[in-house]
Amino acid sequence: MKTPLNFGWKFVSGFRDEYLKRLPSGSVSVDIPHAPLVEPVSYFNEQSYQGLWTYEKTFDAPGFDPTRQAAFLTFEGVMLKVHPYLNGDDLGERVSGWVPVRYDIASSLRERGNRLLVVVDSREDPEIPPFGKAVDYLTFAGIYRPVRLDLVPLAHIGSLHASASMDGRLKIEAEAVGPAEGASLSFALFEGGELIKRFSEKETTIDHPDLWSVSEPNLYTLTATLVSPYGKDERSIRIGFRDAAFDKKGFSLNGKKTKLIGLNRHQNYPYVGPALPAGAQRDDAEILKLKLGTNVVRTSHYPQSEAFLDRCDELGLMVIDEVPGWQYVGKDKAWRDNYYYFLRAMVEKERDHPSLIAYGIRIDESADEDELYQKANDYVHKADPSRATLGVRNFKGSSILEDVYAYNDFSCCGREHGIDDPKTWRAKGHATLVSEHNGHMYPTKQYSGSVRRLEQALRHARVIDDAFKFGDLSGVIGWCAFDYNTHQDFGSGDHICHHGVYDIFRAPKAAAYVYASQNSSTPVMWVANPPVTGDNDEALLKPLVVFTNCDYVELFRGAEFVEAFRPDEKGYPHMPHPPIFIDDFIGRTFKEGDIPPKAAAKIKKALNLVGQTGMAHLGVKNLLPYIPTILRRRLSMERLVALYYKYMSGWGEKAVIWTVRGYRDHQPVIEKRFGPSVRFSYRYDASSQNLNNGDTYDVSRVTIKFVDEFGTTLHYCSRVISFETKGPIEVIGPTSVALLGGDVSVYVRSKKTDRREEARLIVKTDLGDYPIDFTVE
Repeated sequence: MKTPLNFGWKFVSGFRDEYLKRLPSGSVSVDIPHAPLVEPVSYFNEQSYQGLWTYEKTFDAPGFDPTRQAAFLTFEGVMLKVHPYLNGDDLGERVSGWVPVRYDIASSLRERGNRLLVVVDSREDPEIPPFGKAVDYLTFAGIYRPVRLDLVPLAHIGSLHASASMDGRLKIEAEAVGPAEGASLSFALFEGGELIKRFSEKETTIDHPDLWSVSEPNLYTLTATLVSPYGKDERSIRIGFRDAAFDKKGFSLNGKKTKLIGLNRHQNYPYVGPALPAGAQRDDAEILKLKLGTNVVRTSHYPQSEAFLDRCDELGLMVIDEVPGWQYVGKDKAWRDNYYYFLRAMVEKERDHPSLIAYGIRIDESADEDELYQKANDYVHKADPSRATLGVRNFKGSSILEDVYAYNDFSCCGREHGIDDPKTWRAKGHATLVSEHNGHMYPTKQYSGSVRRLEQALRHARVIDDAFKFGDLSGVIGWCAFDYNTHQDFGSGDHICHHGVYDIFRAPKAAAYVYASQNSSTPVMWVANPPVTGDNDEALLKPLVVFTNCDYVELFRGAEFVEAFRPDEKGYPHMPHPPIFIDDFIGRTFKEGDIPPKAAAKIKKALNLVGQTGMAHLGVKNLLPYIPTILRRRLSMERLVALYYKYMSGWGEKAVIWTVRGYRDHQPVIEKRFGPSVRFSYRYDASSQNLNNGDTYDVSRVTIKFVDEFGTTLHYCSRVISFETKGPIEVIGPTSVALLGGDVSVYVRSKKTDRREEARLIVKTDLGDYPIDFTVE
């Protein structure tokens, strides 16, 4: 029997010996997951959360009988070290960080009135990875993943693992613990609640299984049952029948070659670091798969929440995990022992997820450490031979001990070059994968100018195009999905690395639509640089860049049709859906009776060139193709200037309304309008309006955007909004915030309730109050 222990804890900063008997009167009530400090989203001192913290929980264990039952206490994630005391018994300090720790508590547990005291040490310890040198991410503090009590018969199932192949073969590893006399172990396989097979062998075959894939992530439930004189113990895991294989020709899933296109993810949320429950973890997976359309995520640089991985299983989002670390490898025995500890715990924790396709066993971007990594590689191959091993480095010609040679390729410094040819890596015939690209090479904020937001997006597009150019490359995984907090040594000086295609509040930047346009089944069309001339140097009207999966788009100036534009297959010949460049703002609107069509075509090109380049930057070489036409038609400078202002809507002229319309199969499917902003409003969206208190409290991400009458997010808006709540909910973090880049999100959590209740978040703005209703169960 599993009993969650996540509601109704007491908490106090620091630790003193007298807390072993009683917490001070200043203790506060908290729920798990919990962050000891609610930090600002930026500009804070990471030393503030590095310390000791004390938690207390009282609970009952009804019916517990130590002569017939075993009892275990599991912490899924505590940053960094956990030291529990149960009913005065010292259970010992252990390292948790990113992996679960389990205590045998049968000798200390009572049926009633158990007092659990937990001391958390969140100080960065140089003997524990990733510490020992500067680290480009924060680890934060507290009991940030769920806690549970397990009561099982004395004879019980200690571990259960399985590997399932696309041909229907199922191999099971199940360990029975405790008195073996009279015990029998059997298995049952279910799909969607329907029994598929009962059996007692640890190897069996299923005829024609429904395969787990990116498009159809079919899941089965394997249940092991151990019956003994001490009772019945059951344990279940979800599995998927699939084959995932890397070789020098690339990656294949179920025998089909598949290009991996994805992003790295840090488990970092505003104000509380990683300390958010399953709802937020699932939401991140849904953003990656359903909104961005990626097919793989790398859990940089540590094992991540089971709730996140579970949702990846359900969505068909493949996962590459990674052992904790970053660049530094300690030489002392304690550091290296902790590295191996994390590696073993990661494999034990994650090996049953069908979404997991490879283990990242090398410290990210570390130097060659052949002895260390050969031992790790051998261990993983023996513990789970069904998956590949992968090593990430940031230099070429590295030792290659793992199955996959992964390389952080940051050679993209503009639009012309994406990644180096993998042949230059000297991967010695191994599978190759770009494990990081872009990121710190071009940090971009949500409130950066449109030119910078566009440039970040085009750099990601160039890398994705190169991924398809190099056919034998397994894929590319960008740095990164979401902006994240970092140490003072990194980032933009504000304790944030603005490297994501989404910001830390989970608002998409232009680069997000590069990914979304490649795989989404629904129409995607994002104009990355709206036609606002004043946002460009010299008030130029630069070509519009559209990230879309439409066949083509049409541009309208007011009600007039300008021209149709198709994907730039010449500039981006390999990616599924190249961007579209709208570089003609005159098109068919040009109507001058004294200028025939052939000459008109030249004049239109000249006017567009001036509008996009500026007269000051036009050399004679640029103008040469158009001078003969101008001379033949005897067009004066005054006439040319008049044509420019008439058709290009230049500086000093009234702005016009532009419309971009996307088409599939010659049918309009999506449209976006742009024009001068004169009417404004806020838009609101909640990831869920049903909050369910299960093992932990629940959360919803509420996004607030400031838009104009055309629905365009106004990136330079920083108005202040505030929040009020009614009913069993509360806001995580400050209740008054400024918009960043025209939008912001707030996480709303449920409070404990014994019945279904209604709740309301009231967003208070300069334009009035807006209520968002929730149901809490």
